[in-house]
Amino acid sequence: MSAPLPRSLDPAPGELLPGYLLRMAHRLDLKPLDLGRLCGLVTGSTFPARHMVRLDQDRTRHIADVCRLNPAEVHGLTLAGQAPGYTPLRIDYLGRHQSTVTMANDGWVLTAFSRYCPDCLRDTADLPGGPVWDGAWRLPHTFLCERHQRILDWQCPTCHAPAFSNGYRADGRWRPTQLIPAPAQRLHPARCRHRRSTGPNAACGQGLDQPARPPVRPAAAMTHAHQRLAEAATAADHEVASLGQQVSAQCFFNDIRATVAAVRGTWPMAGELLTDIGPVDTITAHIEALRRPHPERTAALGDGRVARTFGHPPADPLAAADLMAITVAILDNPTGHHTLAHLLSDLPSTSTAHIRLRHHAQHCSPAMTAVIRRSVRFPRKAAGPPALFPQPATHRGRLDPDAISTPLPEHWTAPLDELGAPHRQLRRDAAIRLVQMATGCSRRSAAFHLQIPLGSLHSATISIQAWQKEPGNAAAYQKALHRVAEIARHG
Repeated sequence: MSAPLPRSLDPAPGELLPGYLLRMAHRLDLKPLDLGRLCGLVTGSTFPARHMVRLDQDRTRHIADVCRLNPAEVHGLTLAGQAPGYTPLRIDYLGRHQSTVTMANDGWVLTAFSRYCPDCLRDTADLPGGPVWDGAWRLPHTFLCERHQRILDWQCPTCHAPAFSNGYRADGRWRPTQLIPAPAQRLHPARCRHRRSTGPNAACGQGLDQPARPPVRPAAAMTHAHQRLAEAATAADHEVASLGQQVSAQCFFNDIRATVAAVRGTWPMAGELLTDIGPVDTITAHIEALRRPHPERTAALGDGRVARTFGHPPADPLAAADLMAITVAILDNPTGHHTLAHLLSDLPSTSTAHIRLRHHAQHCSPAMTAVIRRSVRFPRKAAGPPALFPQPATHRGRLDPDAISTPLPEHWTAPLDELGAPHRQLRRDAAIRLVQMATGCSRRSAAFHLQIPLGSLHSATISIQAWQKEPGNAAAYQKALHRVAEIARHG
């Protein structure tokens, strides 16, 4: 058990464990690595970044004793303590158990570096131990400083490496993240700790509290998006708006992730649909880099940051600001599901975004789940035999797919009962076809929308296909379906 340190520091508002320990080490003239050992945070010679995400009770008490804090103050130095509404920090995120190690390496949880505001570092320079690194700068959706009305910086003006990062190898891959980069070196908290080489004095050491260029001012849409995301991240027990509905913060952030996938997977369509957002050249450059083959992606930018951000918000805060402004604009609009439907219908079925959306659908808000189920095309091979009688989208925009259920309402089914087909399978098949008539989606996607199990879908497909092959049945069925659709339209 380590003895309490001779002096302590009060945590600054919004400060995370790395910044606090950095200030403490500077005040006591210790290497951050040595302070980490005293606090029980070092394993061998590494300073695991997972401690920034969440701390167990024993380690929390130990840090509190060493640093002369109370456990609540230590908990407040973690992302779990500061962002209780931020969905990716949940243990059961997207239906799978995740550890703190998994979270620390997930670009939706935190960045492998820290964005920063030079003005904030300069404003807090006189605090004991030196300037404060705001914990929110590590969240991937934090891209501006509202106090100084500027887009955050993220690269050292001298070595051009992402700030507060452990750097990357010559092949473009990130080095394993550390709670504090270059922890064996004594440096002022405002100095760049990126390791350009190995050795005792390998860190860059450039001051980050002096801006290298004039600040970039955020557009109104960027500021609005930033406020919406920041409020939702701290709204553990409050509902927020998404697609015209009040939903939990958890659903809202899942909607954000799904919308980002839709926007990025179909770019530049979203920019063409939302012309009032303004210039979006940064998104175009970001997505063009992501679409290059892997060797070209790392060579094109020369620092490996694209590999880390593939599938996650962009590392560049200006590109992140543009992307989140578009994303929030879609979700703020009560009719945003129409925009999403346009985007998702154009999403290639072989794309990574398509696969992610199929998995994320059930974890989003009801409105987002519905639009994904209607619009995302699912692999036909999972649905059994292909439809021999494809269903055209004759009622797109005229029939509400959300009004269709299985079993169908009894007052809809009279035209079907006249056909003499297998009763139960025909009604199930008719519900599927009505969704297809309203949306143009595949049978598999329509069944998914109706929550029909794959086994039941397979049974209906086989039975009704056999019946449709008999002379006259397919044409009679289509006439009956149109009569059912008109009954459904008029209640």
